[in-house]
Amino acid sequence: MSEKRLKKLGEGKTKVIWDIGEDKVHIESKDDITAGDGAKRDLLEGKAVYSTETTSNCFKLLHGQGIGTHFLGRVDDRTFRARQLQMIPIELVARRIATGSYLKRRPDVIEGAIFPDIIVEFFEKDDANHDPLIIIDLASERILRFAASKPLSEGFMSEQPLGETSVAGISGSRMLELVTITRIVFLVLEKAWAKQNVALVDLKIECGLDFGRLLVGDVIDNDSWRIWPARDKNQMRDKQVYRDLQGVEDPAAKAKELGRIKQNYEWVAGATREFLTAN
Repeated sequence: MSEKRLKKLGEGKTKVIWDIGEDKVHIESKDDITAGDGAKRDLLEGKAVYSTETTSNCFKLLHGQGIGTHFLGRVDDRTFRARQLQMIPIELVARRIATGSYLKRRPDVIEGAIFPDIIVEFFEKDDANHDPLIIIDLASERILRFAASKPLSEGFMSEQPLGETSVAGISGSRMLELVTITRIVFLVLEKAWAKQNVALVDLKIECGLDFGRLLVGDVIDNDSWRIWPARDKNQMRDKQVYRDLQGVEDPAAKAKELGRIKQNYEWVAGATREFLTAN
């Protein structure tokens, strides 16, 4: 890296965050690929490079559309520079096509159903409770929490008033602002993928505060979405391929499957370069 690392601020399953001073950080990707809250883990040589490339391309695209992000520029193959944010401990998920965990909460919806209006869901980052779903009920002015892996009719966990400090110190009005940001980010990326005949099925982002200003933070890489080329689930190129990899014990067979997954990440990094050149 070209700038001196001052200290490690944090390390997650797939990245390390370094303090470089002046309210800025380096975010360094790792070659780890994980699933099931880290219960499943492998090394995917080159993933860090592809993830940094994908994230950099996505943030550059958002910047060009006037969307505020923490991204300041790429440092090297594995690292980018960013503003240090006060991260909001909520995962913001936008959905265009019904699949994945959404079907567990809404078993009345068939897989592949297309939402004319984007569905936005909030998940509180709470490992002990497996990241519960948060629903803002404006009619009753309440915040409701549900188990993310159960039907809504069975998964109610708790509630609280929609007050000035509703979730993790974030006001109700600010949470509504997060809904708007999530939808805008999804629409920009959906349009970019559509130009390559790829359906953006869903997307997870995170946001943080920069001296009171909301910015899109963290990363947007191939772990952050589902993408189906030609709107065909069988052609998916995202992390779900790894999640679905089960029961491969033979080392040679597993290495072959991981090699195929690596090719997906490489393909996505290349495809997102087109985001910056497409008219």
